[in-house]
Amino acid sequence: MFACILLLPHSIDDLSWSVLAVACWMLVWWLTETVNLAVTALLPLVLFPLLGVMPIEEVSVNYANPLVYLFFGGFLLALAIEKWHLHKRIALVIINITGTSTVRIFLGFMLATAFMSMWISKTATTVMMLPIALSVIELIEPKKKSKLAVLLLIGLAWSANIGGIATLIGTPPNLILAGFMKEEMNREIFFSDWLMFGLPISATLFIAAYFLLTRFLPHDERIKESPEVKGLISKELLKLGKLKGSEMRVLAVFVLTALSWMARKQVVELTGWTAITDTTIALAAGISLFVLPSAEDSKKRILAWKDTQRLGWGILLLFGGGLALAAAIQRSTWVLKIGDLISSMHIQYILILILLIALIGVFLTEVISNMALVTALLPLVAAIAFGADADFFNLALPLTIGASCAFMLPMATPPNAIVFSSNKISVAQMARYGFLMNLISVAVVTLLVYWLV
Repeated sequence: MFACILLLPHSIDDLSWSVLAVACWMLVWWLTETVNLAVTALLPLVLFPLLGVMPIEEVSVNYANPLVYLFFGGFLLALAIEKWHLHKRIALVIINITGTSTVRIFLGFMLATAFMSMWISKTATTVMMLPIALSVIELIEPKKKSKLAVLLLIGLAWSANIGGIATLIGTPPNLILAGFMKEEMNREIFFSDWLMFGLPISATLFIAAYFLLTRFLPHDERIKESPEVKGLISKELLKLGKLKGSEMRVLAVFVLTALSWMARKQVVELTGWTAITDTTIALAAGISLFVLPSAEDSKKRILAWKDTQRLGWGILLLFGGGLALAAAIQRSTWVLKIGDLISSMHIQYILILILLIALIGVFLTEVISNMALVTALLPLVAAIAFGADADFFNLALPLTIGASCAFMLPMATPPNAIVFSSNKISVAQMARYGFLMNLISVAVVTLLVYWLV
């Protein structure tokens, strides 16, 4: 596992060798999923103190990083949205508005999925949308449903991945980058800052995905408005009934939280009250959900602690472990060594670096967990930025966003695996369309990062 270390220069101190050994260990376990990703993330707590890299007090601080609690607050908000079926209502309303012709069915399902994955888990979003999509597919004549089924289900997976790019809490890699920037660069990324580039990139990828998929839909399978599909959507909305009191309370908390995140930077600049952070807003929203009574039963609350059994605790540990590894790498001499190597190559064009890093992010995420990929490579990107005398953020962003562009393989990301489980898509079909979307993603991410950041 560590054979490659023997090929490296010997003018490296013991601390740096220890950091590299632990990094290789964690990377191999993340790649092979020998154990759960979260279990691998606990290794720094044991190995760094034993190897003298840093005391456990300094290692454990990374597992209590404020951004871990930002994610925790976002998870609580997502749990409440799912518990009271608000996500399903939003999705059905969007589909109902967009219409039920073939191309509008695509637009409705993809738009609803992308919007929901901006705020809640893309896995939960896909699980919720899949049965609705399958029901719609079954209403279409057998001779017309084959190609539509493939393209529509691929569209669900793609839009779930794309939607998470738009917001800071949309997908774990976004917060991993924000945490690295805060800890290692002392530079904070505001929720509103992320929207300024995340939303345009996400929207551009969404438009590209929509037109790519509808382009492959044969003209003889394009139907006009379908009364049957319209009836199904109306029936599902009827089952939900009118907006209930608890749903309204969750919706109010959701809207206030989103508005607070987007306006925080301006509020801090006007008031100077730096104690207001994205994390405090998220935690205040999460706590309020445990305090607000249910409209249906005043003795119960919107959220009960038992609801957190479905919370992604492992992702929180993975996030902390990634920050601990990044902190150790920053302490070692590897960053300087790699930086010197890149500097010696005299790469002068930032666009070329962005393109190469976007390629790595987009295609490696097909076989590596996006969280593990970003966690492992951010310190390397920092070294490359140092060596090329470039802004770290300009190079880290294409890696981070590219890691969310997993469109080719079922095992690359949960939404892909979920739609593949429907048995209506083959690996070859997913890979064929996904490869084209991967190439488009590399171009979009490269050009927009270069232009926007």
